[in-house]
Parts: sequence; C-alpha cells; structure tokens
Amino acid sequence: MKYDTIVITGSNGATARELIYYFSKISNNVVGIARGEKEEFDKENVTVLEADMCDYNSVDTISKVIMERYQSIDVWINCVGGFSMGSSIENDTTNWKTMFDINFLTCLHGSQAALIHMSKQGRGNIINIGSQAAIDGFPDAAPYLVSKSSVHMLTRLIALENTHNNVTANAILPGIIDTEANRKAMPDEDFSTWQTPIDIALSIERTIDSNESGLLVSVDK
Repeated sequence: MKYDTIVITGSNGATARELIYYFSKISNNVVGIARGEKEEFDKENVTVLEADMCDYNSVDTISKVIMERYQSIDVWINCVGGFSMGSSIENDTTNWKTMFDINFLTCLHGSQAALIHMSKQGRGNIINIGSQAAIDGFPDAAPYLVSKSSVHMLTRLIALENTHNNVTANAILPGIIDTEANRKAMPDEDFSTWQTPIDIALSIERTIDSNESGLLVSVDK
C-alpha cells in the first residue's frame, strides 16, 4: 500500500465519502471522522469515528484514539466544510459565524491535532480543502469566501512553522464539485466543467507525493 494511515474528516459528506473510497484502495487504514450519526463503509480497512470538529477537545481526544489504534497518522485531510450564499457585506449578519465555524474552525482543530502527533513522529502531511473561488471572490458570499481564504493562510503558516520536522501542509482548491446536491441546486449549469471528487483525490495524491509544502493547488479536470 502507498500510505499507512489516512484520516479524512467530514466523512458523511459526498466529497469525503469518495475520498475515503479512493484512498482505501491505496492505504492500509483510512479513518473517517463524522459528527453524530456515522455512515459506515463496506471496506475492511475503513473505520469511522465520531467527533465534533468544532470542539477542540473532541478532536484532540479522537486523534489520541487513532494514534493508540494505528500508531501513526501519515495524512490528515480536513474535508469538513459548507457553503451558504448570503447578501452584501453590509447586510449579511447571519452567516459569518456559521461559515467561520464549519470551514475554518474545523480545519484549525484538525490541523492542531494532527500537528501534535506528526511533530512527535517526525513526518506527516496535512491537506486542507480550500476554494478556488476564494482567490478571486464573487459578490454576496463574503462569509464563505473569507472563511476559505483563512484556510489558505492557515495552511501557509503551518508550512512555515514546520520546515524543520518533515511535516507538510498544503491546500487543495476545487471549483464547483460535481455532487448530487450541487446538480440539484444548479440544474442549468454545465456539469462537464465541474470537478469530481476523484479529480480532487488525484490532486491530493499528487500533492502528497510531491513532498512540497505551503502550496495552494488548483484541481485539474
């Protein structure tokens, strides 16, 4: 197998589910993390554990469980996230905390937990899911775009702080992801231009194998 133990957060989400199936084919162990009811997988090397990624203590506890069970965490993929269209910055007073919590705070807590163990073992790869749209932006979605921009900067800072210990941090920047929910939400769009979860998985694999750090990686179709 190419990797030993990979952790993928947000395992009930459509993209994370596909990432879990993809990496289960090339990893000894894949651990999904879900909040609340867990979706199980028909793979012997896939385990789903429960934690609230918005609660640091919950994430810290589950990371220790993973280490006790598998002795190492080679890759940690922060895939929890969400999108909400809002209104103009001066009028949107409801989405900021929601978008901050689900996109940035979950990523921060996952990265912190992963770093503690990866620093001790002297190696590891952190992958954060950012957003291509957060590079250029578009109107009426500032809470989402700012939260994802924060993920990008967090990734670069993790890379800067870990140049000495063989721990890398990179962000993958998908555009619109081809999921059933997105097709229902945008039925008139050209689905052929969208990126699939497998496109994202391949970008993650290439980025891990590059051994570079601090990258913001666009997803190739």
